[in-house]
Amino acid sequence: MSSEYMPEYKKLDFKGFARKLSASKVGFILLAAFCFAWSVYMFVTPVMGGAGLFSITPTDGPAGLVALLPWCAVALGFITSLVTLAMRPAWVLGWIEPLFDVFMLLAGLWGIYSMSQLGSFSSVYLFAGVYLALYLAAIALELFRRGAQRWYIELALAAAVWVVSMAGGLNMAADAAQVGFACVAFFIAAWGFVYGAIKLYDGSAVEEAAA
Repeated sequence: MSSEYMPEYKKLDFKGFARKLSASKVGFILLAAFCFAWSVYMFVTPVMGGAGLFSITPTDGPAGLVALLPWCAVALGFITSLVTLAMRPAWVLGWIEPLFDVFMLLAGLWGIYSMSQLGSFSSVYLFAGVYLALYLAAIALELFRRGAQRWYIELALAAAVWVVSMAGGLNMAADAAQVGFACVAFFIAAWGFVYGAIKLYDGSAVEEAAA
């Protein structure tokens, strides 16, 4: 093959990648990744119990998903709290951001030590959905404050998470429907965090670091 048709080889710029990562909202990226993964995890968990598509899914159905959520909240709250404090574009939402992260950590700890008081799947995931909706609404308000274009998309995603979570938390649907509503709520929330991370990306910080 002629050399003119060969793709140009470019060496990976680790320093440039690190600069871009430091200017990104890594906390939002982590939340988006978790929401995507958790929506899939709930989807493949058998509602009636038993072994699912993967051996790591709980065998007791929705009750197992309730028991696992506080542990996820502790791990995610701890990691996002550290990331918020350590990364360059931290606290883009002001004091609201670390408060959301710390609240998630404390709520997870309370859930672990008060497992018998967590309640039904619908009530627990209603609470989780409302939390995600409020977090996305805070991002939307920050985008509005900065005059970002199409900030209302973030607000619409927050409203969608709220509505879907409320629909699933009415405790009037069957177990399968409740899990389905929770899957959709987490999936929408994931896109909300992705959109927030993209819109709040600090490109000027990369240019300053490269200068």
